[in-house]
Amino acid sequence: MFFECLQILQIDYNGGMRCLGMENDVINPTKNRIESLDAVRGFSLLGILIVNLLSFHAPHFMYGGGEGSYSASDERWLAFIDMFIQASFYPLFSLMFGIGLYMMYEKMDSDKSKTVIRRRMFVLAGLGIVHGITLWYGDILLTYAVIGLVAILFIKHKESTLKIWAFSLLVIPTALVTWLYYGVRTQLEGYRDTESIRQSYENFTGSISDIWQQNFSNWLVMVSPMQWIFTFSSILPMFILGMIFAKRGWHKNPKDHLSAIYLWMGVSFFLFITFKIGPYFFGMPEWFDLAQDLIGGSFSSIFYFFALLIFFTSDWSKIIKKLLAWVGKLSLTNYVMQSAICFFVFYGVGLEQYGQLQMYELILIALLIYSFQILFSYLYLKIFRFGPLEWVYRSLTYGKTQPFLKGGKSHEV
Repeated sequence: MFFECLQILQIDYNGGMRCLGMENDVINPTKNRIESLDAVRGFSLLGILIVNLLSFHAPHFMYGGGEGSYSASDERWLAFIDMFIQASFYPLFSLMFGIGLYMMYEKMDSDKSKTVIRRRMFVLAGLGIVHGITLWYGDILLTYAVIGLVAILFIKHKESTLKIWAFSLLVIPTALVTWLYYGVRTQLEGYRDTESIRQSYENFTGSISDIWQQNFSNWLVMVSPMQWIFTFSSILPMFILGMIFAKRGWHKNPKDHLSAIYLWMGVSFFLFITFKIGPYFFGMPEWFDLAQDLIGGSFSSIFYFFALLIFFTSDWSKIIKKLLAWVGKLSLTNYVMQSAICFFVFYGVGLEQYGQLQMYELILIALLIYSFQILFSYLYLKIFRFGPLEWVYRSLTYGKTQPFLKGGKSHEV
């Protein structure tokens, strides 16, 4: 649970973009990028990988029933992931999407540019459907494409209006559903769908047709109308907040806005601790799960975003920033690559580790995959302009083959 976030909106981050008409405008999108934004995107992919591994590994995060199946060590790892990673990194990508969307809007001076943005969303939706059905039912590409089309409607509004929309969309649905959950709290405790758990173990360890059947069944649940309500409540507000931050230009020169950034960090840290970690002091009631994820997760992502921006202004962060930025520049390719690797590691057509590993082993796998992606991204970017999926994405968007090797020119808006 990509695009500016997954490079849906690859733009000239320092303001060098010109929109002279799609057919004739040629820009080098690899120049003048704000490296810290690529680094934040790359950092997010590590958190996303860790959370996705949990769902690739076993059915309990979708169908419940994990109680009693984990060791004490596993429980500690799960608590750490729940407090600091779960529901925090997709919202972080959403902030990046909102920033990128507004930056693109700032540079537009032709209607053709708006057409290209919409076309990008439709192409991304197509990639998301293929990814969701064949590799990973928890795909976020389709979600980002659909909500991205909605987010465009907000882009011209004043900052004060955007704030009202962002916090209303986040707080009101969350409060309402949490209240409803509280009313049926006794039914929520210890929920498990035993038959779905059994089918997941049977199908994900079976043949490719069995795997695809189960994956498609899960994907239909993930794109159900009820799921979209929760998704809009968590993703769209972060898109809008990203637009607000972009309007203020905080991502360009964070040192020039330290007082405002520290204020946001302080408030978001307080809400992060209160909603994300606070429930652990009260027995982790299941009726509070949505508020923990949507409120706590959203504000933890805001805190991480600003903390990373400040961290990346220091001289001693340069190496870390470069490592993360390599991954971030190929975020769409690396995101789908993670799904393909996990598909092979856990399911019956590969290493068949579904339900077999402990939490610390999953963390080690995540670090190994991510380390490989750092090396892959570094070597790849020495030769090519775009990742393979970024290249497909652009070629479909502009209706013509884009140059692959460095030194070529491409259409860009």
